Amino acid sequence: MIEVLSKQDMQALDSHMINNMHIPPRILMENAAFGITAAVCAKYGKYTRAIAVCGTGNNGGDGFAAARQLKAKGYDVAVCLIGRKKQLKGDTADNASFFGDSIIEITTEAAASAHLGGLDGAVVIDAIFGIGLSRDVTGLWAHVIDTLNQSGATIIACDIPSGIDADTGAVLGTAVRAQETVTFQCAKPGHFLYPGREHTGLLTVKEIGVAGGFNTAGMRAYSDGLYLKERPADTHKGSYGKLACVVSSQGYSGAGLMCVCGALKAGAGLVTAGVPSSLQPVFSTRCPDAMTYALSDFVGSLADDCVAGLDRLMEGKTALAAGPGLSTSYGVKNAVDQMVHHYDIKKVFDADVLNIIAHDTDMLLNKKGDIILTPHIGEFSRLCGKDIDAIQKDPLNTAKAFAKKYGVTLLLKGSTTIVTDGERVAFVLTGTPGMAGGGSGDVLTGVIGGLLCGGQAAIQIEKAAQAKQPQPAQSEIAKRSRFAGMDCYTAALYGAYICGKAGEAAAAALGAYSMTAMDTLDHIAQVTKEMTV
Repeated sequence: MIEVLSKQDMQALDSHMINNMHIPPRILMENAAFGITAAVCAKYGKYTRAIAVCGTGNNGGDGFAAARQLKAKGYDVAVCLIGRKKQLKGDTADNASFFGDSIIEITTEAAASAHLGGLDGAVVIDAIFGIGLSRDVTGLWAHVIDTLNQSGATIIACDIPSGIDADTGAVLGTAVRAQETVTFQCAKPGHFLYPGREHTGLLTVKEIGVAGGFNTAGMRAYSDGLYLKERPADTHKGSYGKLACVVSSQGYSGAGLMCVCGALKAGAGLVTAGVPSSLQPVFSTRCPDAMTYALSDFVGSLADDCVAGLDRLMEGKTALAAGPGLSTSYGVKNAVDQMVHHYDIKKVFDADVLNIIAHDTDMLLNKKGDIILTPHIGEFSRLCGKDIDAIQKDPLNTAKAFAKKYGVTLLLKGSTTIVTDGERVAFVLTGTPGMAGGGSGDVLTGVIGGLLCGGQAAIQIEKAAQAKQPQPAQSEIAKRSRFAGMDCYTAALYGAYICGKAGEAAAAALGAYSMTAMDTLDHIAQVTKEMTV
């Protein structure tokens, strides 16, 4: 687990450490430089040529300080300044003064090419821009970055690769492609959001001061560190909830089956698949661990009069998972309206349910129960009414604003998955390109549904943030259950994490090209076993 702060909050934390914790800025800069120095020394001997490429701001000061530390350790260090020494101020100027006239001032593209081209075998410290950059990189600065990217050097970035927006991960014109990034005190969203994640390389977080009570609980990133409680011996199937899965239509039974099986693998006590009656034999045969309930059927999809049967299916249920393979027939639209506006339980919606909600997203304003939505970016574009390019420019804040407006937990699927309830944010870093295929979302929906019923986190995640948020209301059914399962935010986070880990295990065993969503499903047991403490 990694703490994450926006650049605005990071700047506030810096001020807090300076003004309230009485840590001089020079000490913060020196500590930051120690992080860079440690990264170089851990992998490269003193025979390695090192070049610190510094800007004129505080990020440049970090680079000058790291170069001084490396010089003191016996490294062959050159220092290049993009600009003039007379532009340096404060602690940056003080750190630069150690090198005196040996600083190479780069003020033309020709000078940049001469000094920064052809650096095979060298290590470059990228200290050009810090997290405050908000405009496109152009001119000499862009030429320097492009030259470094083509130089053949190994690049270690100070705080964030120069040219990456710290909040959105966007490339501002051009950006350094670092093999490693050492960031300070907390990670930034741009380290995890693409394309910033691709430019960051290996990420190390270096503590440079004492936060002293500053609230850093709003955002987290997870590539490990989540655990499940071991189940007590004196429990039974009723202890872990009852899940209804409303899924499938003719030709799409596989989506529903993967959802139902995902719920069982995630630990739901009892799972009932509510399907069009013509598909009931398929589910009874292929998934004997689950019960089935026949809903009114019209040519293989839910019929217009399916609501009465849906009400009967939902009696006594702890949670609902719906969407995979449903279709968007008129009968399904009736069912979606009923599922959104009735049943005071926890719910997770995906696929065709999202497509129907997208026609009138404001229907969520009158929802009943706590809801998780799990769109990919195309589905989210339809839900929020913004085109994909606009979302990709600022996916985090777009997702947060949507979740807050509609009072839902949003799980925005992607290479980095964003989970947010409008206040808390988690970046889920698990997964593999092998999961970029049909069925992965269906498995995820089922796993989240199972966790809503029977999942038990071994640690209370994000305690500080949760303490400030009202706890979600539990249904009377959940209150009667000994174990009420996870709340929506936690289930969405754990569901994405578990499926990502299972996908990684499947790719390790089978390769990313040949693995399928069923292979992810088959590795969930391995992952949950390893997570249980």
